[in-house]
Amino acid sequence: MTCRLTQPSIAGPYSVFDYMFHIDGTMEVRLSASGYLQGGYWEPLQEGYGGRIREHSMGNLHDHVINYKVDLDIAGLENSLLETIAGQEIVEQPWLEDDEWGRTVIQQKITRRIIETEDEALLNPRGYAIHAGYNPIHNTIVGSRRLLNNANWARYNLAVSLRKETEPSSSSMWNMNLPGKPTVDFHKFFDGDNITQDDLVVWVNVGTHHMPQAEDSPNTKTTVAMSSFLLTPLNYFDSDISLESTNAILLSAPSQPGEPWGFDDYGVKQDFTCVPETPPPFEYLDPKVYDEEGRLKESESVEDMRKMAEMYHRIKFELYIKTKHNATCVSTVSD
Repeated sequence: MTCRLTQPSIAGPYSVFDYMFHIDGTMEVRLSASGYLQGGYWEPLQEGYGGRIREHSMGNLHDHVINYKVDLDIAGLENSLLETIAGQEIVEQPWLEDDEWGRTVIQQKITRRIIETEDEALLNPRGYAIHAGYNPIHNTIVGSRRLLNNANWARYNLAVSLRKETEPSSSSMWNMNLPGKPTVDFHKFFDGDNITQDDLVVWVNVGTHHMPQAEDSPNTKTTVAMSSFLLTPLNYFDSDISLESTNAILLSAPSQPGEPWGFDDYGVKQDFTCVPETPPPFEYLDPKVYDEEGRLKESESVEDMRKMAEMYHRIKFELYIKTKHNATCVSTVSD
C-alpha cells in the first residue's frame, strides 16, 4: 500500500508533482512535465537541435531541471554523509589451481567512507538512502555566459551542504537577470564547512532532457517526461517496518500436510476491500479564469491559448496590396 499525494505546479499548469509514502518508510518524489510544447519553424538545418513534429514545425531540444531542498534529520540533527560504492577488486584465491585459468579472480566489493567536507559532497546520487529513480538529471549546458553563475545548482545530480538559515534556497527569482553576480550563487554554499555529525541539507535535481517528438503535440507526455528520487531507510529500522502495519496478517504453516493454516489478524476487522468504490459521474463545474491581479477575466478559447503558447515564434507584419483600382488593402499576418 502506498499513500500518494499529487500537486500541480502553482506557477501554471505545466508540471505535476507526486509524493508517495510507502509502508516500508520509503518516500518517493516524482516530477512529470506536461503542457503545450513551445515549438519552432522546421527546416533541415535544425536537424540536430530538436525533433520534427509537423511538416513545418519542430520542438526545440531543451532541459527541464528542478531543484529540491531535502532537509534530513535522521534520529536528530547530528548527521553525516555516507558514500557507498559497489565496485570490483582483483584477488588471488589460494585454493584455486595454478593452471591456465589461474588463481586470479575479479569479485565485487563494497567501499564505504564518510564525506567530511562540503567540497567533497558534489556527487551523483548514490547511497545514503538517496536513490535515483526515473531519469536522474542535471543541466546539459555548462559554461554558457548566460548561465555563468545564476544556475550553478543545475550542474549536479546531487549536492550536500551544512544547513544555514542564510541559505534557504538554491536560487532566486532575480538570478536570471544577473548571470555574472547572481543574488544567490549556489557554489558559495560550499565553502569547506565540515559536514560530519551536523545538520545537513541535500539538494537533489529532477527533470528531463526533452527531445521533442510528434507525440508531444499538443501536450507533452507525462509518461516519458518524468523524473524522480527516493529517500529510503538504510538500517534505520531493525527489520522491515511494514511488518508492524496494524492490518498485517500472520500466517502459520500447519504441522501436518493437509491441515489448515493458522492465521492471526491481531483483532483487526477484515470487512474491507482494497478496491475503491465506483466514483460518481464526472461533474463539469463552471470554471473561472483570473488574471495576474486576481481579477476575473473572460475565458480564452483553445485556439487563443495555443496562439499565446506559440507567440514567441510568430512574426507580426503588415502587408500592403495595391489593387488595379489604386486602392490599398492592409492585412496583418503572423506566422
